[in-house]
Amino acid sequence: MQVNLPASHSPAHVAPSINSGLADWHRMICDTPSAPHETAGGDICFINSRISPRIGCGTLDLVSLDEDLILLGMRGYFHEDLSYQGIGEGWTRFHFRKSARTLMEFDGIAPSELEGPLCQILHQPVGVPDKEWVEGRTSLDWVTLMMRPNLLAERFKLDSIRLTDPVRRLAYGADEFLLKNWSLSADMMLAMDQLLGNVYSGDLRRVHLEAKTIELVCMMSRVLSHRTTERAAVKLRPRDIEALHEVRRILARSLTERPSIEALARRVGINRNKLTFGFKRLFDQTISEYCIESRLQSGWQLLQETTMPVAVVAAKVGYAQAAAFSTAFRQHFGVTPRYVRRR
Repeated sequence: MQVNLPASHSPAHVAPSINSGLADWHRMICDTPSAPHETAGGDICFINSRISPRIGCGTLDLVSLDEDLILLGMRGYFHEDLSYQGIGEGWTRFHFRKSARTLMEFDGIAPSELEGPLCQILHQPVGVPDKEWVEGRTSLDWVTLMMRPNLLAERFKLDSIRLTDPVRRLAYGADEFLLKNWSLSADMMLAMDQLLGNVYSGDLRRVHLEAKTIELVCMMSRVLSHRTTERAAVKLRPRDIEALHEVRRILARSLTERPSIEALARRVGINRNKLTFGFKRLFDQTISEYCIESRLQSGWQLLQETTMPVAVVAAKVGYAQAAAFSTAFRQHFGVTPRYVRRR
């Protein structure tokens, strides 16, 4: 399904107003009337909207927390693959994805394919439009924070930590393309679930959304800071990076029986040292940490989306004993499987 939105035009290095474009996008996704849902100050405020049955099912929040910070939170699915013109030139985005694949194609820049669970920083310069595609027929837990890049330093004080050079330049006014992905951490996943959960309504829901937004920005500060020198010691060529991404895909499909390091290295054609240290450098976690996280995140999803008993879920994600699964789940997420099942 193709969705076409009007293009916006602004002078170079000026972040354009995107409220009208986002309101159009919201109207197409949710079939809301054309009348704008705006505050007296012109901010957009769509709380707990319903995705149109024509397109899919689920809920969507699209809220201007202030004139320079916008939250998009969506939980549901689309009946079919959905493509549309992207919105956000001159703005910085923090993406948090638990599932579903997304493809972004930027004018003059190599396309980026995303597959959750992951978090991402994206800065799209003025004059670099993009087209986006979202996978249909699969669950979609999606949080995006859109901000003017100066907020990184002025509001969130991220210049107080050792930011990587591209992010620091962005915080101080550089309008440069930036895209970087990391694994979605357990605390991010829990914060997303709390943000997307329909616990509050009205003004209190808006307050809750803003609190969770700030919490997610604080969590992102950890991945935006400088990494240790150990990771910088491993040099990765494009062929190595593709091999490591293939390893990650293999592990994501092998929840119940993890291949050995030697078998993985042979399968993708790199040596053991580059596999172990390269994986750590590229994804900010060891292979063992990724396997545990993948199993537990898959378990979380099964608990939310099915009625399987906890013991069956445990077996599906590679745990022979439900008690061991419950212990690992509680240590990782801070809540029990039964807590997730009750929500």
